[in-house]
Amino acid sequence: MFRYAAEILPYHDYPLEVSIRELARLGFTEVNLWSAARPLADHVQPGDDVSKIRALLDRYGMRPCGLTAYGNDVDGMIARVELARDLGIDTIIFDCEANYSDFVSTFLPPIAAAAARNGVRIAVENHLAVPFTPEFESGGNENKRWEEAVDSLAQIKRLVREVDDPNVGICLAPPHLWVMGESVSEAITFLAERKRLFYYYIWDIDRAYKHGVDGLNFGPGEKQLARPDGTLDHVVTLGTLKRVGYEGPASVKCHGTAGWPLAKVNAELAKADAYVKQCVTRI
Repeated sequence: MFRYAAEILPYHDYPLEVSIRELARLGFTEVNLWSAARPLADHVQPGDDVSKIRALLDRYGMRPCGLTAYGNDVDGMIARVELARDLGIDTIIFDCEANYSDFVSTFLPPIAAAAARNGVRIAVENHLAVPFTPEFESGGNENKRWEEAVDSLAQIKRLVREVDDPNVGICLAPPHLWVMGESVSEAITFLAERKRLFYYYIWDIDRAYKHGVDGLNFGPGEKQLARPDGTLDHVVTLGTLKRVGYEGPASVKCHGTAGWPLAKVNAELAKADAYVKQCVTRI
């Protein structure tokens, strides 16, 4: 069975200790930490006092199950591989970060070599070919698309085939697959067969999303959290994770929480948590 976790991402407006404390109060015991470009969460960074971070996690009974590092260059990624190692994290997550051909030929190889040296795996998120910018939550950037990214199931298969490295796998992001008209369960099964499913986001998308128009704006935060009236049926997807024997992290995720009061972040996560637990009971 998968390990149920939470992203620290919805708390990107709040300090690390507040975020960890609130997730622990909600009952979570595993968290994916973020060291990304703003306005994404950037709770931990290279150069931070690792002993203090580990002591904080221990105080709240929290285990770090991943480190997300979107929006960094090669040197920044390598520094975060080393940060993951020092925090006892076995998986670092980032997306294509460049046109596919540049990603596999130039961007990824030195990071993969550093990850192998440090005992850290790389989980590449399947991601639309729309580049990240600080204004991503307002949509747009459709005119800046890369020629190719790791967005469709075919591109996921291509990456797995061309980067034949057991230390490089996929962080599966269901909304990006939904936008591309793909089956989440099919992607889960393909990756699980090849032992390349390293991380899974429990993540939804606003049904009002318009492909080719809205870019990376997947809707308000509450529409991105797993919910009974959501776009995706998480009983099906989580059931597929169980069926294929996936034992890695599956974490509740959403963007779209900028400016939310702390009480709203907690309340919306609590509702998503209750729904996910209902799904788990049903499977």
